[in-house]
Amino acid sequence: MHFLGLAGMPRRIPDYPDSYAGWNALASYGSYVALFSTLFFFYLVFNTLVTARKIPAKNNPWNFETSKIGSTTLEWEVSSPPAYHTFNEIPVVRETETSLKIN
Repeated sequence: MHFLGLAGMPRRIPDYPDSYAGWNALASYGSYVALFSTLFFFYLVFNTLVTARKIPAKNNPWNFETSKIGSTTLEWEVSSPPAYHTFNEIPVVRETETSLKIN
């Protein structure tokens, strides 16, 4: 609709010249995508609230069965939610993978 206005199409008219048909079709398709995305979002919210499935939280949600690596950084090593005194002493953080090293 922004480009339609830049091209000179006036607002609030029932019909438009054929030269604006491409941009008008693109604006219409965009509104359809927005409508279906909104409906899908509300379906997901409704489905989540109605079924109320309990999914247990893992300590490291990035540890997938396929990769077996997961995230090895310090923030994923504590339980969720973390205990009040998580570490008795400050943990030592070492470089474990050279591919993550930034020069």
